[in-house]
Amino acid sequence: MRKVVFLLLSFIMILSTANTTNAVTTTTVEETGLEVNVNLPEYGYEINFDKAELGIVQVFYNNRLEKKMKLVVQLDDQKYIYNVFNNQGYVNYPLQLGDGIYRVTLYENTTGTKYKKITSKSALVELENENNVYLQSILEVNWNEEDESIVLADELVAAALEEKQSKVREDLREKVTLSQDEIIEVIYDFVIHNIDYDYDKIDGLDYSYVPDNDATLELGTGICYDYSSLLASMLRSQGVPVKMTKGYAKTSDVYHAWNEIYLENEERWIVVDTTYDAYMAKKGYAFSMEKESADYNKVKEF
Repeated sequence: MRKVVFLLLSFIMILSTANTTNAVTTTTVEETGLEVNVNLPEYGYEINFDKAELGIVQVFYNNRLEKKMKLVVQLDDQKYIYNVFNNQGYVNYPLQLGDGIYRVTLYENTTGTKYKKITSKSALVELENENNVYLQSILEVNWNEEDESIVLADELVAAALEEKQSKVREDLREKVTLSQDEIIEVIYDFVIHNIDYDYDKIDGLDYSYVPDNDATLELGTGICYDYSSLLASMLRSQGVPVKMTKGYAKTSDVYHAWNEIYLENEERWIVVDTTYDAYMAKKGYAFSMEKESADYNKVKEF
């Protein structure tokens, strides 16, 4: 597989602080099934910690221009840097660094690699459950209930349940449910057997690329970034905590993306690499879903 370059640009200089005042309109925003009425400027910016206990900070930005933007989410000396694009409502970013005082700062590109600070906001975050972070719809694992990928996830799970129920007496069928392991297996099997690796895609991508799960389904192809986003989105929609993870793996000599899935009954995370497993399945080679964690060097998780 070719190297996926999603390296986030670093800052060279912070020039100044700016504020904007715009006419306010009332907007309804749907994120991960949460409907929130918020007052957002028609153009401008807003950082909202109202859903922080679920593990997300919501950011609105729209300047009507195509300027490069960066968002820094920081807790103590740990930070994540994201590309930001014009949008019509909030975009969720994960608070995956644990409890504490987060500082979220929005920067706007001026020239070259120089950025100026637009706004910044801090808040004390106390998560209801640290695994809730990995159930949300965020920039890179973006989903809602109307997406084709999520409708498909519902259908796959429903079909698996119907098949399981058909194997017991009719009067007992209502008591039959799918375990978390069974839900994971049915969605994992779909991804590795229906998505092929696109060896040419990376050549046409720029810094702004984020996965589109429905496009991945329609094309039936993707890169590791697409595989990991699709699996995470489909499983999160079924209540299974899943991380999208980036770093380096023994299975590849380039920057890579994979997943970690939380097994509730075992109270542990397992490493799952659908990109690798799709290749192995296509070749008819033996493999297992759970990978050795020592073979994966995690740099970032979302």
